[in-house]
Amino acid sequence: MNYHSTKDLCTRFRCSSRTLFRRMKREVNPFPQPCIRHSGSCNLWDSDEIAAWELRERALTRSVSEARSEQSANTNVSGNPAA
Repeated sequence: MNYHSTKDLCTRFRCSSRTLFRRMKREVNPFPQPCIRHSGSCNLWDSDEIAAWELRERALTRSVSEARSEQSANTNVSGNPAA
C-alpha cells in the first residue's frame, strides 16, 4: 500500500492543507479522510483512495463544464433564451 503525506497532496493539488480539510467537508465528492492521522501535517492518505477521488473530481469538472457550454449555446447574444 502506498501513502501520500499532507505535504505531497498540497504540492500535487497546489493548495494548502486547510483546503484539503475543507474539501473533506464537501457534500459532493468529499476528499477522502486520511487513513493514518497524526497531529500536525503528518497525516497519511491511501494513494488508491486519492486516485479514485481525483477521477471522480475530473468527471464532475467535465460535466459542469459541458453543462455551461450547453447553456451558453442555448442563450443568444442579448442574453435571452434561443427560440
